[in-house]
Amino acid sequence: MDKKALSVDMDREYSPSSVAANYQSVIDEYSASSERAMKRLTHSIIGYGTHEDEYIILFEPQARGSCSSLFVFFHGGYWQALSARDACFAAPMLNERGVAYAAVNYSLAPNASIATIVAQCIAAMKCLAARMPDARIVIGGSSAGAHLAAMLTATDWTLAGMKKPPFSGAILISGIYDLHPLVGTYINEPLGLDFESATHVSPMHQRLKSSVDTVVCWGEHETEAFKQQSLDYAGLLARAGVRTSMYEVKKKNHFDILFDLTDATNRLSVDTLLLLGEK
Repeated sequence: MDKKALSVDMDREYSPSSVAANYQSVIDEYSASSERAMKRLTHSIIGYGTHEDEYIILFEPQARGSCSSLFVFFHGGYWQALSARDACFAAPMLNERGVAYAAVNYSLAPNASIATIVAQCIAAMKCLAARMPDARIVIGGSSAGAHLAAMLTATDWTLAGMKKPPFSGAILISGIYDLHPLVGTYINEPLGLDFESATHVSPMHQRLKSSVDTVVCWGEHETEAFKQQSLDYAGLLARAGVRTSMYEVKKKNHFDILFDLTDATNRLSVDTLLLLGEK
């Protein structure tokens, strides 16, 4: 295969929409469902830094006094699209079960590098841990958001001024954990990665610092590259001795898999609640 054909093939393999015909309608529903959640539920907008992009949308359940658990979600969009306001649709299911929910916003490429975005996510976690010091926290994300959550498990939290990681579990959905394959694709145009910088922000090439229970899952209708990314990262976790649950979600693709977080009977929601100690 010549270089041009290989580039086209990699572009397709790392384009989740190439096997998800409904992707735009699903993304539109992210926004619509999140808007409904924000209108229905009490929530706070919390700044965790000085930049206007650095905020968290926090939904705290009203039924219980102080909440004992918190799910922190990092949205996808290849680090260059979407926002926390598109990632609030899981809040109703969790709040109804006494779980707080936080959608983390961060700056987007090309205005921020992936390394800067990771640093923002670290700052957001420190903010939430200070606000809810006694909560059991689980982190999670989809696609680029799963990458960011995985990078938090590779963070030395003592260097961030904390005695230990502020979370006890991770839910990684349809993630990308080795960024090297992106370097030669159209996706990299706003990211500006080269081989060295891709290494520094790839969970697959970092030493694991937080051995927390982890779920790694993906949709049945994903590209082979995305499926292999999850398989490879789950294998790395298992070899490191991390308790890891790995599975494919039938009949779902890279985008609509997230709506499994809105129904407590789905396996993805059940696993999330288990890690939060709510099952």
